[in-house]
Amino acid sequence: MANPFQKLFNLGTTDLLQKKDSRVVGLDIGHSSAKVVQLRREKGQAILETYGEIAIGPYGDLAVGQVANLGAPKLVDLLRDLFTEANVNARPISVAIPLRSSLLIIMELPDVGRSKLEKIVPIEARKYIPVPISEVELDWWIIPRVSESKEVAEHKQVEVLLAAIHHDIINQYREVLKTLEREAAFFEIETFSALRSVFGGDLSPTVIVDLGAGTTKVAIVDYGVVRLSHTISKGAQDITLSISRSLGVPFAKAEEIKRRVGLVETVEGERVTGLVSTIVEYIFAEVTKVLTIYQQKHQRAVSKIILIGGGALLKGVLDTAGKSFEVPVILGNPFAQVEYPAFLENVLKDSGPGFAVAMGLALRHLETLD
Repeated sequence: MANPFQKLFNLGTTDLLQKKDSRVVGLDIGHSSAKVVQLRREKGQAILETYGEIAIGPYGDLAVGQVANLGAPKLVDLLRDLFTEANVNARPISVAIPLRSSLLIIMELPDVGRSKLEKIVPIEARKYIPVPISEVELDWWIIPRVSESKEVAEHKQVEVLLAAIHHDIINQYREVLKTLEREAAFFEIETFSALRSVFGGDLSPTVIVDLGAGTTKVAIVDYGVVRLSHTISKGAQDITLSISRSLGVPFAKAEEIKRRVGLVETVEGERVTGLVSTIVEYIFAEVTKVLTIYQQKHQRAVSKIILIGGGALLKGVLDTAGKSFEVPVILGNPFAQVEYPAFLENVLKDSGPGFAVAMGLALRHLETLD
């Protein structure tokens, strides 16, 4: 899955992309944890050098697994620890921009040619962006036509994929990395990073479900293009909170129970499984609504669903997904894109879905070295 937004891509320190250091780093700062992947290119192969994850909660005086919004000083502390523990030694860092801090939509506009669209897009974008256009980095891309709908043909319209990121977000990441004596190689909206590492290039509609801590993000890719991006306001943290309230235990204990029991029915975990399944089934029902609307509008049947994110590691979630959807469901495996020591096989398979974004960033950075 290619990222068409060259303007946003070039917001990084572009001269770093010209250097021949074969080591690259992808950084994904999520709701409850930050993840990093460092790769190198060797004889045409992408080699995994190191990877790591660190919980954000403790840096905000919260428990592991809790969602926390850190200020710059705490974020610096967190990333310093992450880079040290994972032994990340490359200087340029490719950074994911969270979907919650960006805008990604499709607009239908008159087919008047690119030069005129240059003037029209910023004006139309104001309808969707709640701040002055001067405060955001704006980029857009005309989606190639595969087949014309009757409406598009009659009204001579084009579909434009629009992306926007607030200047403050970019500047915050730049300053944090500068404090750590690192630099941003480039920035990328997390949706594109994740797709690069797990999407196989199918032309039929594929749904990527990112089960995060604070939210669940849904992306539908059709003919290799992101056609829909949607956020569901529930995630893995909601499961932990439900267990905590129902069992009367602290969040940290509830998080441990969630990870140990998940959706696997046992005598010990019968009550817990019910709590977990209620939220997971709600999330999957919302995903079903999204893909049903898409299928009805475009008359295109979804071919498969790929689960990624930390929530995809929950015990039994794949079986539950298989029962919830009428199409095949698989776990994303971003580490399948790289070479690594054989003894890491099981470890990487178990943790893989959570590293989709960080891996996708690193892979794109490698592409710039070719």
